Amino acid sequence: MLRKILLTAILALPLAPLFSACGQANSPAAAVESYLSAVVAKDPVQTVNLACTAWELQAQTEGAAYEGVEAVLKEPDCQVIDQDGKRATVSCSGYIQFSYAGGEDQTDQLAGRFFEVALEGGEWKMCGVGYPEVAAAPTVATSADASPPADPGAGTPPEPDNPSETQPVTPEPTPVTIPSPPPPAEGQLTPHQWRSWPEIPSLHPWLYEVYRIGQALGNDNNAFSKVGDCQNIPAAFLGIYDTEDRYFLSDNAVYMQETIDRFGGSWGRNNISLDGGFNFPAIFSPLRADPEICLPGENPLACELRVQKPIFVIISLEFVYAGRTADNYENYLRDTVDYVLSQGVIPILATKADNVEGDHSLNLATAQVAYDYSLPLWNFWALAQTLPDKGINWERDDTGFYITYDAWSERSFSALTVIDALWRQLVDEDIALDS
Repeated sequence: MLRKILLTAILALPLAPLFSACGQANSPAAAVESYLSAVVAKDPVQTVNLACTAWELQAQTEGAAYEGVEAVLKEPDCQVIDQDGKRATVSCSGYIQFSYAGGEDQTDQLAGRFFEVALEGGEWKMCGVGYPEVAAAPTVATSADASPPADPGAGTPPEPDNPSETQPVTPEPTPVTIPSPPPPAEGQLTPHQWRSWPEIPSLHPWLYEVYRIGQALGNDNNAFSKVGDCQNIPAAFLGIYDTEDRYFLSDNAVYMQETIDRFGGSWGRNNISLDGGFNFPAIFSPLRADPEICLPGENPLACELRVQKPIFVIISLEFVYAGRTADNYENYLRDTVDYVLSQGVIPILATKADNVEGDHSLNLATAQVAYDYSLPLWNFWALAQTLPDKGINWERDDTGFYITYDAWSERSFSALTVIDALWRQLVDEDIALDS
């Protein structure tokens, strides 16, 4: 009876205002604001529901992009700046305010970004970010597969005629062929033997060609980058080597001053792909990129590689977030490696000291990717086993995620040794250019 009364009451309402309100709620601008609210709420299910078919995978990623921080959407005001049939472009003011571990508030500004929406199934759906101005990234083709992957640095809407069946369109790229990774060398330790892998890795010869391609693309022989979370910010990792009076090299390590000088400016740089609370979804979300530095639609990873043009990238993203599993961690790591290689940059993967997941599955996943791609694996875990409490700062919290101050210093020196060793290998093989 109650349901019948409510239905009768609804049917008795004036139809024009009802339909008018529905139309307003489903406007292109409202669709963007709803999507941004779902992103800040860390709700990947809702972000997918609010996305067009072609944007669903990216929407799932963005639904986890703020998992590592406390975030809130502030003063959003979105307006349609262009509309053509089933497609519209929206710009917004306002910002996403976030903080990590109770630290200072930071902001991701909405101004300067362009959001694309498409009419799909009678509803306006989020469908891309900043496609008009995005610069093309090189197409990656391997000898085994000539089909290029989508550029993770750009997001574009489908064509308006049939958005549900059209994939995002990226600008025409410049073809670049990256060789296929070779099979693992005979006698190579397996991923399940990762605990026995050496602390300091070496370069497989196939990466010499990747380096040469990077030189052709204009990569800087004096630069490297970091992709990481709070344990990789300059204050905790490597930053000391850009401040002369903050480090000391023993007699048997003084030779590495040459490497410190060569890569000066990279050690303490605030990388675009690095921040407290960053996770893999964050580095693939254009919302987490700085619009004053990055191109519209460009994510932090793509922006960092375009701006810094490094020859090496240390990838170390261990931050725990809801929904993280060893499988999706490995998938994100593979996506990151694929994009880094596509830019002619050599990825350096890293194991971690902690075992928050309980079974070391993330270190195993990292070793698996290094094994499959024949990449250098910096085995910091092996070093941590020699430190008090195996490098874990149990006084800070009981999760065992954070490492001690002494471990910070040891980790930085170990990473310096890795950069030095890999660079010298390029030099010794007459691969590296002197610039």
